[in-house]
Parts: sequence; structure tokens; C-alpha cells
Amino acid sequence: MKDIISKRRRELGLTQQQLAEKLNISDKVISKWETGRSLPDTSMLIPLAEALQITINELMESNNNVTEIDKTAAYEADVSYKNTCIIALAIQLVAAIFIISGRVIWDKSYNYGAALSETVALILITFGALCEIAAVTFYLIKRNNLLIKYPSQTDCDKKYLNIILCCTYPIVVAVIAVFIVLHGLSTIEQLIVLLIAAAIALLPFLTIFILNNKRKS
Repeated sequence: MKDIISKRRRELGLTQQQLAEKLNISDKVISKWETGRSLPDTSMLIPLAEALQITINELMESNNNVTEIDKTAAYEADVSYKNTCIIALAIQLVAAIFIISGRVIWDKSYNYGAALSETVALILITFGALCEIAAVTFYLIKRNNLLIKYPSQTDCDKKYLNIILCCTYPIVVAVIAVFIVLHGLSTIEQLIVLLIAAAIALLPFLTIFILNNKRKS
């Protein structure tokens, strides 16, 4: 809007003081409008458009363009963050499947003494751990790139960070639960250890979640 006001005033051969007199305001207000330090009140839009001999739509055109750009950037950021979140969670699920499968096979090889099964189990667990590292690394790198690309879309970043934290925790607990259940403990012992492990696993996720929401407030 500032460019339209300035350009149209010059086209009409008006000084800031002359335009201000038409609107019964100070020329300092006109100066602030044209430098972008402030915007006209809604009550001033019609008198201003009439003084500049343009329509309200023409006066508001620049604001509409900015709004459309902001909406487009917000949509693109949301899609990018969503895709990043989905890919990272998909890799984590693959990692969990490999680790759990490896632990089950390891348990079978321990019971029946199959050396080959034990080797396969170690390979699956190792590959699962590497997938988990890859998921975290991918998310951190991609998130950093998105923060640089969309610096104004911090709310979008926080939303999907909270989503990935909330989804990652049950995956971690599920893997822990399998290891505990197959460890040969009694039912009560399994429950106690699982509750302790779940509480410990929750701490880093809860800490990040709280810090993230504190920054938001």
C-alpha cells in the first residue's frame, strides 16, 4: 500500500502536505504511510482512495498480493513439514520392525541354539539401529533447511515437531516392551520394568515438548 500511495500522490502532483490537508490529518501521518511505518485506519481508506482518485480495490491491491504470497508460503511450508514428518516416522517404523524382528529371532536362536539365526538377528538389530539414526539425522537436516527456507513459519515447525515427538514415543516404548517381555521375567516384573523404562524414555521427549511450547508462548 505504501508504494501505491506514494506513486499515486506524485502522479497527481500532490505534496504530502497537500494530501494531508485533503484528509484533515498531519503530513507526518502521510510520511509514515509512504515509508511503511504504519497503515491507514479502515475509516481512512475511502477518503484516501477518493483523494488519490482510485478505487478501494486498487488501493488494497498490494496488501492482497502480500496476503496471497503469505498464504502460498504457509501452504508450501505445511506440505514440506508434513512430508518430512511422514518420511521420518516411516523410517522409524521400519527401524522398529527390524529391531523387534531381530530380538524375536535372537530369542528363538537362544532357545534352540541356531547360530545362523543369531547372526541374522544381530544383522536385523544393527540395521534397525542404523535406520533409527538415519531417521533422526534426516529429520534434523531437513528441518534445519525448512527453518532457513521458511523463517516466518515457526508455528508450522512447532506443530510437526510436536507430532513427530508424540508419534516417536510409542514406537520407542513398543521396542522396549518387546525386549522386556522376551527377557524371561515374570508378569509383575515385566510390568514394573516396563513402567520404569517408559517413564525414563518419556523424559527427553517431555523436555523437548515443554521447551518447544515455552518458546511458542
